[in-house]
Amino acid sequence: MNDEYAKHLQNRGNDKSKRDGGTVAQSALASAESHVATSTSAGCAGDGSGKEFAVSFNSLVEWADKQGLIRFHTDFTFFNRPPDGYGDEHEAWFDALSNLWFKATYPNRFGLAWNRDVSATAQTYLTRLVLQNRYFGDDIQLVALINVDERLRVLTSQPHIFGEAAPYAEIQEWFLNLGFARVCANDCVAWYIRSDNLLIADAHEGNVIKTPNGDLVPIDLNIIQPSGELLAWACEAAK
Repeated sequence: MNDEYAKHLQNRGNDKSKRDGGTVAQSALASAESHVATSTSAGCAGDGSGKEFAVSFNSLVEWADKQGLIRFHTDFTFFNRPPDGYGDEHEAWFDALSNLWFKATYPNRFGLAWNRDVSATAQTYLTRLVLQNRYFGDDIQLVALINVDERLRVLTSQPHIFGEAAPYAEIQEWFLNLGFARVCANDCVAWYIRSDNLLIADAHEGNVIKTPNGDLVPIDLNIIQPSGELLAWACEAAK
């Protein structure tokens, strides 16, 4: 990890300590991610097939059922109004009292698979959120799994970051300064850093906020730690 990257994480961590007294409840997200990752690695070859999606999906439901975290959309009043924001992966509602965004995946989908216009697996999606917290100092929390007519939505919360969409040129400069290499996959720009084996997509204006003091804060990156052929490609592309 280069010095600029380490400094960025330290600054985000300090800001978080000021915001919540230094205690961040990420246990549900971490527990779910660990359970699903273990089940998926034991239950299939990890080749991105339909079997992997099903094993991962069922494992998440099993975990949530044991934790009592399967809820209905009627349990949350914000589902009664139109979303305040939406994209290819989520609908989102802002709660001013808590200063939180509540984000729900679309039914039976877990965001987008990296560089493919199909659903990621539950494991890939949960790991992405864990990595966002770990490497970019975020505070994404798993709230519940929402049962909507026997279809599943993942509900998370995330602190609101005051600011505006960061200019794309500044986003690119920021990643380069953090030690990432700019790589391209199917005409899409991504970022790779070998020291932490992070491959990042969707770092566009809508997913990076520029705060009033000029800091750039990612809020919804597509992050993976590649392996196999994808890792070999990322290492070669980053040269």
